[in-house]
Amino acid sequence: MAPPPSGSYESVTEFYSNTDVFLTGGTGFLGKVLIEKLLRSCPDIGRIFVLMRSKRGKSIEQRVAELANCPLFDRLKEENREALAKVVPVYGDITQLRLGMHEEEMQRLSKVTVAFHLAASVRFDDPLKDAIKTNICSTQEMFEVLQRAAPKVRAVVHVSTAYSNPEIRSVEEKLYPPKYDWRKLVQAADRCDAPTLDAVMPKLSQNSPNSYTFTKGLAEHVCRDYSNQLPLAIVRPSVVMFPIQEPMVGWVDNFNGPTGLLVSAGMGITRTAYIQQTNRINIIPVDVVVKNLILAAWKRGTIERDAGPGHLPIYNSAVTYQQSVEYKEMLDRGKEYLFEVPFSRMLWVPGGSPTDWKAWYYVKLLFTMILPALCLDILLRVLGHKPFLMNLQTRIYVGQLSIQYFAWHEWHFETKQMNSLPHFLNEQDRSAFGWYLPNETLTGDYLKNAYITIRRHLVKDPDETIAYAKRKLARMMLFERIIQLTAFGLVLVGVCRSFFGGRFNEL
Repeated sequence: MAPPPSGSYESVTEFYSNTDVFLTGGTGFLGKVLIEKLLRSCPDIGRIFVLMRSKRGKSIEQRVAELANCPLFDRLKEENREALAKVVPVYGDITQLRLGMHEEEMQRLSKVTVAFHLAASVRFDDPLKDAIKTNICSTQEMFEVLQRAAPKVRAVVHVSTAYSNPEIRSVEEKLYPPKYDWRKLVQAADRCDAPTLDAVMPKLSQNSPNSYTFTKGLAEHVCRDYSNQLPLAIVRPSVVMFPIQEPMVGWVDNFNGPTGLLVSAGMGITRTAYIQQTNRINIIPVDVVVKNLILAAWKRGTIERDAGPGHLPIYNSAVTYQQSVEYKEMLDRGKEYLFEVPFSRMLWVPGGSPTDWKAWYYVKLLFTMILPALCLDILLRVLGHKPFLMNLQTRIYVGQLSIQYFAWHEWHFETKQMNSLPHFLNEQDRSAFGWYLPNETLTGDYLKNAYITIRRHLVKDPDETIAYAKRKLARMMLFERIIQLTAFGLVLVGVCRSFFGGRFNEL
């Protein structure tokens, strides 16, 4: 599919030139990468208004300053440091009416022409009432604010999830029937308390695995109902992970999903998991998702600007089944890197293994994670320190429970619409906003580069500690071997006494 003739072609940089952008979720993982890419690749962009609230005693001005100090923006600072001044914090709260914005804040959005709604709760175990507020109501309020405050808006992109209808294993780029009327659900959230909503959730959601997928699926129907008034598009990412190319290969700022599992395993804390190792996880690099978002808005505001009311393009931002990663391969690669370049603050030798036998999982959980954590916490208390390991193991266990549904199922995602986006671009735009994904599985250098970056920036373990960490690992491995041999010897002595003790007494 070739791009339009040069005379009618509005480039991506032209589309965003002198354009004010409004986005929610700008302080999250995906939001940071989106802001960085817009500032770096669209140097003539106007202001980027980022909805945020005060948090942990920090004002929104302090939080946006922290955002700019993130290592993710180092490349931008070298190329165009002044661009960071275009990031403008706007006070608000996605759980409130009109996003918690005052009238003066809303007036600042009068020249906004592109909006991205990224904010959502990504916790799988949120009470349904909270998930309704953050995932459904926030979407409605976002659209109400834009209708009132941004009359020049040309494109609005809503970020959903590829798992918004998880019971469907082969996901097309289309809207699926709703499991419930979202307006009635919002009314129920206003009338009912949290325990009541949680009690009726299985019936309301048609047995959805969690409140996250249920409410994200209904938020897509909020988009459908507002697509007659706003130029909307939906992007559905799968499991969003480290950048594969830009701006910093392998960068990540949170412990969600596989990242948390890798770090806790590297610290010697997590020793087992209940997963089907031959299943595949659909990982999509965050920089690819960001380019999908930017191009989805560009296409909706240019090529599809004359589409009739109700037009709602949907993009599955995912990789093919062949490009997805087997859990076994991902874990094996991770273990290899953990021994090659260990963490300096590890508590024990990285090790252990997952299992698909539930009874064996709980045995391993008890003896390799719970009991050691309990003993170490007792020791810490005796020494006058604050215990923390049992609390940490509890959080890890709850986290593993929340992802079991996804670890035990597989999905195929149609990506025709997503992959067609670069074909509408001219050569210059394709160079800046196209993306690279290998035809084979996303492992090898992709995971290795990510591991090194996690060690440096997430775990705060500088490269200078590598030599020390290797010596520490060697000592721990020797100590572990001594413990194993001692335990084996004691068992052997016990067995010998049981079988031969009586005979020796007779003699």
